[in-house]
Amino acid sequence: MKKRYLLILAVVGIATLASGHMLYAEYPQDISTDSEMDVWITYGHSHGEKTVPDLSVAEVVSPDGDVNELDLDEYNDGLTATVEIDEPGCYILNLQMEPNFVDLAWYGVSGDKELILNYGRGLMTVESGDNYDWSSGEGLEIVPLVDPYGLEAGDDFRAEVFWNGESIDGDYNAVIVRTPSDLLTIQHAVAEEYDAEGYSSDGKIEFELTRPGLWVITFFADTVEESGTWTATNDDPEGHYTQGDELDYDAIAPTAYLTFWSG
Repeated sequence: MKKRYLLILAVVGIATLASGHMLYAEYPQDISTDSEMDVWITYGHSHGEKTVPDLSVAEVVSPDGDVNELDLDEYNDGLTATVEIDEPGCYILNLQMEPNFVDLAWYGVSGDKELILNYGRGLMTVESGDNYDWSSGEGLEIVPLVDPYGLEAGDDFRAEVFWNGESIDGDYNAVIVRTPSDLLTIQHAVAEEYDAEGYSSDGKIEFELTRPGLWVITFFADTVEESGTWTATNDDPEGHYTQGDELDYDAIAPTAYLTFWSG
């Protein structure tokens, strides 16, 4: 599956797995109640390259389950937003990028016409981890099986990945993009290699948090053999389709990202 993704993205030039791009957010490690927290969301590379993500969903789920849309402003190759913190628990950033469509025949390569979907979550704990396992039951989700509040280097992180509520197989990796000593400025820690990686045959992920920092997990789900029609929400930069075109696809290639801190 991973090799197939690499082929698709390398040929098409879509910046995800082939270039190491990730949909993630940066935010403080220590957050208190009755405060405002700034977050910065990017579609970024651990080595520094980054772009403003084109989001179709950008919201925060409060510990009590309330869902509020984020008011986003473009800033420094990313998007900024302010989250109101008024109760203890886990605030969850819920993000989804606008879909992409690829037909390898455009590039002289045989294969399915695929709809490419990217989902992002961020776990922001405030004095507790209540609500950390919130699930919408839709799309591709990395749902923690351990409370992220108070996680420390040496602890094991466990999660399960779901596609529309059902477990799904796939490749995953995890990398630290920021260390606790970094100031919350718009910069990226350099990662020469993944801190963890593997293949899940049952949708379960487990690895040791080897050091403190802001972790980002990437999960490349196995291709979903599901056909349909997608109405393009924007123009293809290479001119293969325009906004409003109806494009038939043979399969879906979803990727999910999860951001969280460990001490």
